[in-house]
Amino acid sequence: MTYEMIKEVYNPCAGNTQEFSELELEDPVAYVRGLYQGDKSAEISVSEKDGSLTVEVVCEAAQHHRYIFTKV
Repeated sequence: MTYEMIKEVYNPCAGNTQEFSELELEDPVAYVRGLYQGDKSAEISVSEKDGSLTVEVVCEAAQHHRYIFTKV
């Protein structure tokens, strides 16, 4: 399935960033979990609203990553 992904990174030290991409994925949550599989500090939460899936990841040093997936 094709998704539009918005990745927002909130970093208190380096400033905030936002990226947009289109991805072909079977499972967006598994995709994000795979990105952080080596980071034992990563806390992942999932929510759904208005047809979009949001996966939030909080890591060490207060880095906060938000991935918003919308079906195309």
